[in-house]
Amino acid sequence: MIILDEIKQEENYSHNLFVTYPKTIQISHGVYDNVIDMMNMCTMIAQNLDTTELTNVYGGKTPWGFFNNKPEFTRFIDYVFNKHQNSNPFFNKQNWYNKNISFDSWGNEIKKGDSVAMHTHKDHHLILYLTEGAPLILPELKMTIHPKKGHYYIFPPYISHGVPKVEEDGKTRYCLVTNILDNADWKKNKLIKEATDAREKKQY
Repeated sequence: MIILDEIKQEENYSHNLFVTYPKTIQISHGVYDNVIDMMNMCTMIAQNLDTTELTNVYGGKTPWGFFNNKPEFTRFIDYVFNKHQNSNPFFNKQNWYNKNISFDSWGNEIKKGDSVAMHTHKDHHLILYLTEGAPLILPELKMTIHPKKGHYYIFPPYISHGVPKVEEDGKTRYCLVTNILDNADWKKNKLIKEATDAREKKQY
């Protein structure tokens, strides 16, 4: 068993865990230190729950895309990009700016009686825990994440995860969830291919 020492908010550390089962994936982890923004996001989630949507979250959830244009979200994404651009290929500076990146971000509220059904995301998936609370289960990786305030995790696509039904009284868990959408820019890709083909043709 490997036990990772907890990263304190004031420490400039991040972890990258590679798991093979049989394919190899990378999970990046760090600690966000903007306490005021996290408090504000908790408040926004609690005040903007949408009970009309049918989702995998059997608890509280804001509308899809709720945080997309919020300055608190923008500051967090900038932090993650700058922290992981040299350690996670997905955030590599050149690749990041060559991609047609967009976001779908929302907030979850999980309390006693709530759960999140096992599911996957087709895109890179980022969770920022705004409070402690119910654990996240990743059965195919044989991993359980026990949330700590400010801790965030970046998962590659198609990793099954969920939250079992909360049976005990305890602190309500708030988190920010983001799908990082790597949308193909076909027009840009065509121009790159044409330029590459032309350069290769000159060489022969």
